[in-house]
Amino acid sequence: MKLGGWRRVRGSRRSRVLSGTAVVVLVAGAAGTAYALSGDGGAAQKASTTAKVQRGTVDLTVSATGAVEPLESRKLRFTASAAVTELHVRAGDQVRAGAVLARIDDAAVKEEVEAAQSTVDSAREAVDKASSSSSGSTTCAAPAAYSSVSPGESASASPSPSPSATHSPAPSRAASTAPSRGTSATGCATTGTGGTTSRGGGNSSSDPLLSAQQQLNNAELALDQARTKLAGTVITAPVDGRVLSVAGTTGGNANANSDFIVLAGTNDIAVRAQFTEAEVADLAVAQQVRITLPDRAGEPLTGAVLQIDPAGTTSNRLVRYAALMTFDAPPEGLLFGQSATVAVITKRVTDVLYVPTTAVGADGTVTVRANGRDERRTVGIGLRGDVSTEIRSGLQAGDEVLVNGR
Repeated sequence: MKLGGWRRVRGSRRSRVLSGTAVVVLVAGAAGTAYALSGDGGAAQKASTTAKVQRGTVDLTVSATGAVEPLESRKLRFTASAAVTELHVRAGDQVRAGAVLARIDDAAVKEEVEAAQSTVDSAREAVDKASSSSSGSTTCAAPAAYSSVSPGESASASPSPSPSATHSPAPSRAASTAPSRGTSATGCATTGTGGTTSRGGGNSSSDPLLSAQQQLNNAELALDQARTKLAGTVITAPVDGRVLSVAGTTGGNANANSDFIVLAGTNDIAVRAQFTEAEVADLAVAQQVRITLPDRAGEPLTGAVLQIDPAGTTSNRLVRYAALMTFDAPPEGLLFGQSATVAVITKRVTDVLYVPTTAVGADGTVTVRANGRDERRTVGIGLRGDVSTEIRSGLQAGDEVLVNGR
């Protein structure tokens, strides 16, 4: 009994060992079959780590993160204080140039315009009347004779019966009443329907026509100001832009001395980013920029460097300089304050041979694959860019190089 039981147990263990061996053999066979079916699987893996030499553009960039902000905001206000009768926008709205944004009650301002117009009409009538009055006859007194008395000689208002050879040591009092040499004592009087008007002595304030014309000029100026005030009872968008803030509501009172709407122009949008001392040394105004927004990650936008701050700010002993980058074409729905990543192109070469930068070793060598064999080769290096490196010699377009595992 015991011996037979032992044999059965031993036989059972042996069968399990044989079964396990069979499983191992089957797995190995399956692996071998899979390897055989793959055929060029190793070659495909190697091909995935190679790249061809191409011709194109190589860029070297400096990257930073920043935020979208308006370059300039336009503060719009009414020209009069009155109740708001219309309000068509709210903060965040996109508007077009010329669109009516808000309006106030203009009844009082219209009355000012009518009153100013009435004043202008009356002033014009006064000018016409004064002009007609000045068209009468004009009489002028004959000019007094010029004095021929030399300095130190005596002169008299009436001729002496006989000439005198005696010279007075000083001019007499009568000499002071005669006009001096070169001056005119002409006096004119105009007689018309309005009476006699004296225009002698250069006193223009007594000229009715001149006075009426001055009053007309002042009245016309007041009318222009009243019309400008009336136009200012309506706020329109001066440019395409986005509304940043609105300071009132329909039915509320608007103050002529306070900004009612703040508008940022669509084309006045930039990204402000911070660069380190080493990075800002390579920046220059007008350099091309690639701008990436979080909601448009697959669509980089183009722009240019507009301004570089001359003074830096220090944070944790690290000095950074701010720079503004503008959009060539700002996208619709751009939000102020949203984050953005910028890549400033500091150097660029075009129409050159290049390979991936990861294919070029620090010693300027690449691994070239030709006819199934790998060959280490020294090449001439030009601009080493962020993604690609310029090849000046040692390779030709179409050559295949290893990208990884040099």
